Amino acid sequence: MNNQEEIKQLIAELLREEITLFTLKGKGLVNNAYYVETQTGKYIVKQEREDKEFQPQNSLTVEAAVIKQLSTLNLTVPIPRIVFISEESQMYGYEYIEGEMLSAVWGNMTEDKKIEICQALGNFHAEIGEEFTKQMAGDVGIKINTSLDVHPETLKEHAFILSNTDVPEELKILLKEARQVFDITMNGGVFQFLHNDAQHDNVLIKDGKISGIIDFGESEYGEVAKEFSRYIRDFPDHFKYIVSFYEEKSGNKLSYRRLVSYSLLSGFIDIVANYLKGGTERSKAESSVDAYNRLLSEVE
Repeated sequence: MNNQEEIKQLIAELLREEITLFTLKGKGLVNNAYYVETQTGKYIVKQEREDKEFQPQNSLTVEAAVIKQLSTLNLTVPIPRIVFISEESQMYGYEYIEGEMLSAVWGNMTEDKKIEICQALGNFHAEIGEEFTKQMAGDVGIKINTSLDVHPETLKEHAFILSNTDVPEELKILLKEARQVFDITMNGGVFQFLHNDAQHDNVLIKDGKISGIIDFGESEYGEVAKEFSRYIRDFPDHFKYIVSFYEEKSGNKLSYRRLVSYSLLSGFIDIVANYLKGGTERSKAESSVDAYNRLLSEVE
């Protein structure tokens, strides 16, 4: 179903209201997101594209089921409130959450406010790990991933990088060192329910506080190292706050070297791709390498 007028009509039927404003808010590789207004409310509707560019980990109906389950847990951070789910059309709608993406406001925050946001994020990941059990994960249909290793596709990327003569030796050495750190910290793995796409574009901020955490499409039950990967990449000077607040709330002690090495291993293909582009992209890649080298030398 690609005709937007047909989609609009179906959404109106599901909301049981006349739509007064209907716009395509975003087009992702898998889903479209529509902003919808009626006389009584504002909504976001996620609809699976018929021409999606890859198969997502969770269908939209599974993602919606995850959010509905989370909504019963009295979390300290707001999540979307589902208003309808359509299995036939693979879409769901939720009440619009006011706020800007964390990426847009982070640079203007005071240090105290940044630490406050880190505390809220750390507490959130501890809460969902404690409250959303493995049994719940199985019941709603998300993946139960018991592996302590990186994704098999990531391993293939690493093999390609190590055999690629265009990749400089210093990058290959860093990749091997990160892999060694990751391997020797295998006994530091902690398993729980994961948002699994925790990053600054999925955290909404209003009036200096988290107004919502969105996009649970990659959720799974797996090793918690994955949960902090993007925080390390996006906030290398602040991720320790998120992790320490998580540890305090959950009682779990994590290996910081494992977290950093996982973040590097999972994002290394992007570093290499940027390096090979040259110019400003190479400079970004070199900055990322410097940051990871610093973090690996600082953490225990």
